[in-house]
Amino acid sequence: MAQIVRAFAPKADHDKCIGCGQCETYCPEGTVMLNDDKRPVFDYRYCKGCGVCANECPVDAIEMVKEGTQ
Repeated sequence: MAQIVRAFAPKADHDKCIGCGQCETYCPEGTVMLNDDKRPVFDYRYCKGCGVCANECPVDAIEMVKEGTQ
């Protein structure tokens, strides 16, 4: 399996999240899933760090942080 190389990765602030699911809907790789509380969980094995989830979040609950600090 090829290793994913990215400079940034998504990090969610579950206190700000409203559970709308936009991040999951718009993730082009399907690496965002919602947990039982409807909060995003990321599959970092496949996430490419594109930032679409952060851009689509209506309440800015997802930020892109330097790889390794999420």
